[in-house]
Order: sequence, then structure tokens, then C-alpha cells
Amino acid sequence: MKTIFAILTVPVLVLGLGAVVPTPVSAGSTVIQVPGDYDTIQEAIDAASDGDTVRVAAGTYEENVVIDKSLTLEGAQAGVDARGRSGAETIIEADDDAIGISIISAAGRVVVIDGLTVQNALHAISTPEPEPMADIIIVRNLRALNTGDFGISLTFTKETTVEYCYVEGARIGINAGALEPFPPTVATFRNNEVVNVRYGITGYLVDSLIEGNLVRDFPDEGTGISGQFLNTDIKNNTVTGYDDGAGISFAWHYGRKLCENVAVEGNTLTGNYIGLYVFDTQTELTGITVNFNNISGNSRYGVWNEGGETLDATRNWWGHVSGPGRAGPGEGDRVSTKVLYSPWLGAEPGSEPMTWGVDPTGLIQEAIDKAAAGDTIIAAEGKYEEELTITRSLTLRSAHGEEVTAIVGSVSIELEAGTVLFGADKAGFTVDADGGDFAIWLSIDNGSELTITDNSLTGAAAGISTRDGLLHNGTIIIDYNEIHENDYGIYLESVQGGSTVLINYNGLAQNEDFGVYVESSAIVVDATNNWWGHVGGPSGDLLDPVTSAPADGAGSSVSEHVNFDPWLDGPLYRIKISSTAGGSVTAPGEGDLFYTGGTVVRLGAEPERGHRFDRWTGDVGTIANANAPITTITIDGDYSITAAFRRGDCLIATAAYGADTAEDIDILREFRDTVLLPTSLGAELVSLYYRASPPMAGFISQNEIIRTAVRVGFVDPIIVVLNWSHGSWSEGA
Repeated sequence: MKTIFAILTVPVLVLGLGAVVPTPVSAGSTVIQVPGDYDTIQEAIDAASDGDTVRVAAGTYEENVVIDKSLTLEGAQAGVDARGRSGAETIIEADDDAIGISIISAAGRVVVIDGLTVQNALHAISTPEPEPMADIIIVRNLRALNTGDFGISLTFTKETTVEYCYVEGARIGINAGALEPFPPTVATFRNNEVVNVRYGITGYLVDSLIEGNLVRDFPDEGTGISGQFLNTDIKNNTVTGYDDGAGISFAWHYGRKLCENVAVEGNTLTGNYIGLYVFDTQTELTGITVNFNNISGNSRYGVWNEGGETLDATRNWWGHVSGPGRAGPGEGDRVSTKVLYSPWLGAEPGSEPMTWGVDPTGLIQEAIDKAAAGDTIIAAEGKYEEELTITRSLTLRSAHGEEVTAIVGSVSIELEAGTVLFGADKAGFTVDADGGDFAIWLSIDNGSELTITDNSLTGAAAGISTRDGLLHNGTIIIDYNEIHENDYGIYLESVQGGSTVLINYNGLAQNEDFGVYVESSAIVVDATNNWWGHVGGPSGDLLDPVTSAPADGAGSSVSEHVNFDPWLDGPLYRIKISSTAGGSVTAPGEGDLFYTGGTVVRLGAEPERGHRFDRWTGDVGTIANANAPITTITIDGDYSITAAFRRGDCLIATAAYGADTAEDIDILREFRDTVLLPTSLGAELVSLYYRASPPMAGFISQNEIIRTAVRVGFVDPIIVVLNWSHGSWSEGA
């Protein structure tokens, strides 16, 4: 592929529409009609003066046209977008080894071409004369079909606009700008469609815009958008179907300047071999950024960088919420080394609210700064050594929980009428303040709401602190956290009126001075149902302001203004319960559940029709019987268990009947599920049956005589007995 890219010989150029305005026709200009005034287009051009308009009726004109003056050339479809249009066309049918429309460059020359079709030429439109360069060339609503080399090539032009054009079947689709020593062109390439073209949009461009184009469907090596671009925006284009090529590429070419100050933004690069490719000849990547693009579904790489520097490809959608693969942590399109990808978008650009992903190659704070109010940020596992500041509504959580995701530093949350969830969805962080003043600092005002859940907060003067901050007319929920090995677990300096503070189901043990300390408060802080480190509850030698229970335990201390009774009599553990396809956990249910140590929890798994319970998997050490669908688990730590189900075929019976859909087999399934599986012995028998029966079932199914004998002599009698006794055993179950 590299060899093919390197043979590009002509550049492309783009300029914003507002900067490229055709010279208006003066009051004295003439409109020349073809064939009304002249039979051929060339005769009309030859007769025209600068500033005239040549208007050509629908029909096919077998000629090669040369424009050597400033004029407007209009076809029957002038003003009509060439992409997908229908109706009568003005068609220039040039020789296959010639140029359909040649524009002779000259200083001050302004040419506008609108609403034609040029087909079967070597080049549809070209500027063959090198100097002096034309001032402005505008091509609109043109179809360039089946050209042998170039579609629209405006090489020797100072400024050009190509928009609403359709180019199909060429080596190079849309191009502007020449080789050194000629300067780059200022170009606008906008809202064009380029189909089955090896190099869709190319050029040597400066101060340009490539926007809103669709470049698609070239099966061999090639690239959708490539060239040498200076101070250029490549935005909101779609490049797809370059099966053995790249959507966008950067490479040095024939003594031109290296690309620099290029913003690749808002593009969709999908269905290519490589989404974006940087060649090793691009030795510097000065000012080149690739952000807010959809780079997904590319077969080899989303971004492959062989250039001399690291590429900024942050804030892109890679096709999966977990981010890019290969050098990245996720399941999306692969990225190579020398690619900055974190933070990334967790959904397609434009989604609201947005989900952001970040891993330790980037900064959580960068995602916070880029996120809009209401967005969600998900941090991949790893260590983040940084200080975080949150000042707007956000959800910040980890991908895999506090056990594997750590922030070494502190988190400051200052809200004015905002909502923050920190560690939501049972996926929090370990925040290790490393001897700092706080793990989390709060200032909450004006109806703000803050939830801190499922985190581990440690190593601080205060795990959670409001010192020198506000707690006024806001709601704080602090639950299911481990707040330990701090001087103060929670330090609330001043709780003012209109506030709600809920501190529940946390571990507050092993804090040196206080588990919860409230210096002053206009309300009673609810800190019930926490583990203080001792079965007797917190210490502190005071009475609960609500229940008058004494704080006379040996746990962490509690201060005044705190309702601490009742408390937990043991540490709180989490059990994650899930199921495979084919059934569900009905008791105690699925999800994240919390219990104090020593609790015995009943488990119940129920298969769907056509499936059977197989076993419990995961942390099964304290499950009474991992092979039984109804059993118990004793909680003495954090667990994750899964109920596994399989297709529930009665294998021998199925082999005998020839199908697992036979209605008579249903009674066997019912007896298995309701009588055998709920008991330990029955579950073991069922497990033994499914281990031993496959070879027997295979043998039976291959012989019609044996199948009939087993069905009539063995299976049918069992089914008769079970049907006859159904009432007694089903009621007993």
C-alpha cells in the first residue's frame, strides 16, 4: 500500500466558501446560448468576452473544450446538486486521451463551471498551463464520469472551490495545488461525492477546508483523503469502503512542506483497511490533531502511526465503549504505538449525554474538562496519579471497581446547582490521598446533589472533608464506601440549614480520631447502619441525639449532631450475582447485593424452558452445594457468582424420540426441575446423568431399531408412571 500512496503526483486544495466568490456578471455582460447562438461550446467560448456566460442546453457535445478567459460555463443542471440528481444533462463527451475542459491559467482569471457532465475523458477538468496561476476557479454541480486519470484537477490555481459534485471512476478524484516551486492552493472542497477513485481528494493546500464529502468504495490500495495540508480543516467527511487502503493519510511528497496544523474532526472513517495512516515520511506532526471522529469498523487499524512523533488522536469513538484495541485497552478499532487515544468517546460523536473513557495513558481530569454537564466518565483499571477537580454535573466511575482502579491524589467537588455521582453503578475508586489533607473535598450549595458510593478512601487527614467549603441547601449521600486509615473518616465543618446528609452502610473502622465528626450543624446527620469497627458500635462517650443510645463501643469515634444508632454488627460485604443465557437467579435476585459478615443467603436459580441448571461458578467456596439450583452461600467476604445454564435436553429420551420438542419429554423435564434438582442427592444424580448420557444417546440415535426399543421399552413406561403420579410429586415439590 505504501508504494501506491507514494506515487501521488498532484495535490488538492480547499478554501472556505465565504473566501471564494465568483466575479459577478456586470450589467454589460452577455449570455451566449448553445446551440442557439453557436453550434458548439468551443465556438461560444471563442466568441465570448471576459465576464460573459456561456449557457449550454441539454444534449451530448463531442468536443474538447478550452477556456482561456474569465467566464461562466453553465449546463442544463446549473444550480442542481450533482449527487443523485436526474433529468436532462449537458454532456461533454471528450476523447478518451484528452481533457474534457481545459482551463488556461492566467493572472486575474476567474472561471465558474456549473451543472454539466463530463465523461470518458483522460481528465474531466484540468489546468494544464503552469503559470501564471489562475486567480479563482469554481466548479459546482458537475458530474465527472469514467475519466482515465483525473476527475477535477485544478492544479495551477490560487483559490478554488469544488462543491456539490459527483466524481466516479478515476485515478484521482478532486485535486488542487501543484508541486514546488509553486505555492499551495487555497481551497474549499465541500459536499462532494467521490466513488471508486483510487485517491479521492488530494492536493497541496493551505488555509483550506475539506468538509462534508463522501468518499467511498475503492477495492484496491488507495486513500480517500490525502496530500500535503497546511492550516487546513478536514471535518465532517465520510470515507468508507477502501478495502485495502486508508480513509485519510499523511505523507511527505516531492519536496512539498510536511503537513502541519491540520484538524481532523467530526469525520466518519469506517469500513476501510486502515482508518487513518501516517507514513514514516511524515517525520513531524506539528499541530496535527485527530479528535471527535467516528473511527470504527476498519479491518486492520483505526489509526496506524509510523510518523516521527506521537499523534493526538484523543476524544474519538473507536466502535466500543471500552476504547481502542491493540495498543489501547478496549475492544474497538486497533491503534498502533505513538498514538494518544485517552480520553476517548464512549459513544458516537454527537451523542448526548456523552460517555467518556479514559485509561492511565491519559488523565481523568482531561476528560472532566472536555465533558459537558450530565456526561459520564468511565476510567479503565489502573493507577491515576493526579488531582481532580469537578465543578459541573457529572458521573465519574471506574470500569472494574475500586479493587483495580486507584486515584493517587485527591478529588475536589464544588457544586452550584449541580449533580455528581462519584463511583456510581457499584464501580468506584480507591482514592489514596497519600498523606494529603483529604481524599475527597466538598463544597455543596444551591440545591446540589452529590452521591459518593462504593469507593475506598484512605491515607488522608480526612477521607471526606468540607473544611473551608460549603454544605448549604444541598444533599449528600455517602454509602457503601470503605473509609479507613485516615485521621478523620468524615469531617463536616458546618452543616447549614436546608441540607440533607445521609451516611449509611459504610465501613468507618480504623480511622485514628473519628469515624464521623460534625463540628457544627443545623440538622442531625443520619449516619445509621454503618460498621464502626466493633460489634458494640462507635465510641465517643455521648448519646445518640435521636435514640439516646450510648456511643460506648470500641469502634471509631463519633461526634455530636450524628444519629449513629442502629449500627451494623459486622463489616459489609458485596456479592455480585449474575446468570448465563438460559435462566435467571430468582433468589435473592441478580446484581450487587450487600450483607454483613456471617449472613447465610438462600440462592435459587430457575432455568428457562428448554434449558437446565448446570452449576454455580465463580467464588463458590462457601456455597453449600454448587451443583444444586437451590442452595445457600455464607457471606464472609466480597464474592462474584454466576448461575450457569445449558440446553436442557433429556439426552437419551431425545435420542429415542428423534427430537427434543416431543411433548412427552416435557414431563421428564418437569420431574427433573421440580423434584430432583432442588435436593443435593437429586442434583448429583442429574449431574451424573448428563456426564454419562451423551455417548449412549449418540449410539441410540444412529439406529432406528434401537431407538424404537428404548422408547417403547424404557422411556414410555417412565413417562406413563410420571403422568399417573404427577399430582402427588408436583404438589410435594
